[in-house]
Amino acid sequence: MAIMNALSTSVSGIKSSQTALDVIANNIANVNTTGYKSQSVTFSDILSQTIKAATAATDTTGSTNASQVGLGVSVASTDTDMTVGTTSSSSNWTDVALTGSGYFIVQTSSGEYAYTRNGSMSVDSEGNLTIDGYIVCGWEDYTLDDDGNITYNTSGSVEPINIYSDSYAGNKYTLTPVASTSSDITGYVSSKADVADGATGLTSIGDTTDLDFDATTDIKVYDSQGNAYTVSVNMKKCAVEGDTTTWYWELDNDDVTISPSSGYIAFDAEGNVVDSATTLSATVDDTTGYTASSITSSGVTDGDYTVKVTGTSDAYTITVYDSSGTSLGSTTSTTGSGSVSLSTGGTLTFTKPTSLSTGTTTISVASDTVTCGDANYEYSDVTVSSAPEGSYTITTAGTSGSYTTTLTYTDSSGTTYTFASTSSGTDGSATFNLATDSSGASTGLTGTITLAAPSNLEAGTTSFTVASTTYSFDTKSTVTITTPADAGTDDITLALDFSDLTTKSSTSSSLSDTTDGYTTGTPSSYSVSTDGTIYCTYSNGETLSIGQIALATFTNAEGLSKIGDNLYSESLSSGDLSIVVAGTGSSGTMTGYALELSNVDLASEFSDMMISQRAYQANTKVISTADDMLQSLINMVG
Repeated sequence: MAIMNALSTSVSGIKSSQTALDVIANNIANVNTTGYKSQSVTFSDILSQTIKAATAATDTTGSTNASQVGLGVSVASTDTDMTVGTTSSSSNWTDVALTGSGYFIVQTSSGEYAYTRNGSMSVDSEGNLTIDGYIVCGWEDYTLDDDGNITYNTSGSVEPINIYSDSYAGNKYTLTPVASTSSDITGYVSSKADVADGATGLTSIGDTTDLDFDATTDIKVYDSQGNAYTVSVNMKKCAVEGDTTTWYWELDNDDVTISPSSGYIAFDAEGNVVDSATTLSATVDDTTGYTASSITSSGVTDGDYTVKVTGTSDAYTITVYDSSGTSLGSTTSTTGSGSVSLSTGGTLTFTKPTSLSTGTTTISVASDTVTCGDANYEYSDVTVSSAPEGSYTITTAGTSGSYTTTLTYTDSSGTTYTFASTSSGTDGSATFNLATDSSGASTGLTGTITLAAPSNLEAGTTSFTVASTTYSFDTKSTVTITTPADAGTDDITLALDFSDLTTKSSTSSSLSDTTDGYTTGTPSSYSVSTDGTIYCTYSNGETLSIGQIALATFTNAEGLSKIGDNLYSESLSSGDLSIVVAGTGSSGTMTGYALELSNVDLASEFSDMMISQRAYQANTKVISTADDMLQSLINMVG
């Protein structure tokens, strides 16, 4: 009976509306569920009853459509909205939000894998990383790259993550000490720094006892038991020859013995470290720095004497010799001042010179008046440019404020050339062009000798030798640090690397270091990077990766089956499973200290709820109307 069909059709409508309302109610109930994905219902009609079949057109009549009456409605599907929910920040490192496609992988109590968007994680007492008691899975197996960094084997199988220990890294909760093996010194040194006063060559800085360093930094090294030693790395600009500049470095620590504790590095004209250089340089005969004004004679026999300074600033020795080389007496001094009583009678008293260095100075004494035979030019005062190799002598004449300077050169055949300065000052500064001699005649020579004003200029002579020299420099040095006997540990072998150091036109230098090794440490904090790598920062300042969280992606994520606890499982409709690193394989990235909220839209849910309510009411109205019609029919019979 047709009225009965109306009743059954309306009942199907009521049931479908009820299902829609059930889905809406579940969405609203989970509006605050982390990572929840809302669902919606789609409907389809039930097979229709054909009252009259369709007919085809004839020569005399047209076609007619079929007469069909539907028999109701059914639920075609419940669809899951997989769009990403809003991200909300939190104060917990274990809160991780996914900002794209993908699912966290967890292991259930049966050992099976399940999947979830809920990133509200926690760490249990055993160190397992869990979500609502299910252990989060990822990678712990790793290899080390050339720089010693951990790289996880993400092509391997995933396994439950434990942040305290695993079979690959062992104990990750307590970081055992690691001895230092390398230290890279980086930054820059100032090209404007002055060269060392006592330097006599690119690799001869002279006395370093009271050296005023231009750059310094402290590096912290560790022995195998985690004992720390702060080693100072000090640097001083040594010398400049042509396009090559050398710097002296020195390591210092009062508690350990370091070998080698010093060395030299070289820079080219561009300011880059080089491992070799060939230069044309002047080797100046050593002088002490004494002048006539810094030596006083009392009762000394007239004649020529030689003053020789040896040792270091901790204990200089000043010795006086006669013209035949016989020692007449000596004294020790830390500054260069002191008195020497001569065995031949009389006393020579020395006052501290402006610039004292080891070497010799020739003096003459006449009626206790002292004159010096040295002009007192030093290595740093002589600059050579393409000059021929051989012996040179600088001669200064005159008195303070009116000195004149000449230069002589003797070649290998014994020919001597005398040059007049093309640009000179009364302070001893001068420039000599070797192409012409003092008379203006061509010499056939090339090159230039430039003299800077010496700090202790006097009338006299200074000899120097010009020669081409090839140097080798170690941009990397291996040093041995011998630890104290009471430490009970092995010596530290440290690879010291200066190769990334540069020079810079700056008023000051700036050094920094990257030194490996560390002492014992325990976890201070954790963090999760965008690719899911878990990092632990330990109490010793070290930060290490201790695992990597994996993501699962599916060809048809909407086809996953919900199994409760905010979990999904694979189904016949979900398609192929891929396990990937976050941010690869079309997956999203991870955001630490954040959670993905539910994507339920309350406004839409309320709108859908009103529509479902009206549909339910309308279907009940149809049943009521059909009931009235049946009652009327029954009344006709009665």
